[in-house]
Amino acid sequence: MKKVISLCLTVALAVSLFAGCSCGRDSEIDKEAGYKVDKYIKLGKYKDFDYDIDQAKFDELLEFNTYESQGVYRAAKMGDEIEFSMSGYIAGKKVSDLSNRSIEVSTDKKNNALMTKVSKTLIGKEEGDTASIRVSGKDASLISKNKKKYTQDVVFKIKVKEVNEVRYPKVTDEWLNDESMVDASSVKEFFDMIEDELETEAIADLWQKAINNAKMTSWPPELYDKIKKEAEYDAEYEADRGNMTLKEYYKVNGYDKNTLEKEYLNQVKSTLVMWAIVREENIKVTKKDIEARYKEMLEVDLADDDDYKTVADVKKAYSKKEIKEGVYLDKAQKYVYDNSNVKKTYKVHNNK
Repeated sequence: MKKVISLCLTVALAVSLFAGCSCGRDSEIDKEAGYKVDKYIKLGKYKDFDYDIDQAKFDELLEFNTYESQGVYRAAKMGDEIEFSMSGYIAGKKVSDLSNRSIEVSTDKKNNALMTKVSKTLIGKEEGDTASIRVSGKDASLISKNKKKYTQDVVFKIKVKEVNEVRYPKVTDEWLNDESMVDASSVKEFFDMIEDELETEAIADLWQKAINNAKMTSWPPELYDKIKKEAEYDAEYEADRGNMTLKEYYKVNGYDKNTLEKEYLNQVKSTLVMWAIVREENIKVTKKDIEARYKEMLEVDLADDDDYKTVADVKKAYSKKEIKEGVYLDKAQKYVYDNSNVKKTYKVHNNK
């Protein structure tokens, strides 16, 4: 199955006013896109954004990449993650919408009002212990599977299934090579990776700002259909790799009908913004750029796919047109990033 390398990253654009006529470039871009770009999108601000890659962003990424947990047979304490089941009752009657067989809460993380109360209640409890709490209908609604709004108080009966001790080990060459799942073999390589990921996140955030600032009046039906088809195909590819059904894959990743539709339209708008910026800033893609992207796909995007062993294999599956669009997107996003006021206020540190 072919993995869809889609134009998914989110970014924005701004209107540039030119002296003179850009009709030739407009016609060229419309031809490449396959539709009149100006008919559907009007750029807003897409550069000169203020953005801070701050300490919180660095710490969160370091934590994510060094996270470890292990089940323990003791009472839960602050910093642990607790897995539990929870059943909600209104006037003594069980409410299936407010009942879950498996929920996990991190005791030292910011949670909603209900999970904060649950977390405090479970400190001191161990596997097999039970507890009950009474909360307002408003707080109970926070975990409604069907997004219902409750007004009556709800009593939750809770049972601890597992207590996990969480740790964030210091990054060493030994840890990276013997224990870590991170694709880095030295401390320097690890922190270079962290900084690259911070920049990638910044590019995506700034791109979304550009998208949000643009005005999409409508969209080409064929573009929507293409993006939806690619997204569904890509979801099937990932579900297959994870030995899941498509329904299970969507559920695990938090997608429902409404969130999928929102994502499709965001990608449609992102594509239209991309073409508009490419035209406004006269961004070009060369044959060398396309060849470099084919090589990158083989070595990065498709590195763990046995169906692709050479660049020639990639070229058979991906046309130059779709690769060129991917490069256009990268260049447009990089343009937004390079022309924004990006500050790096974090200090690199290792876990203690």
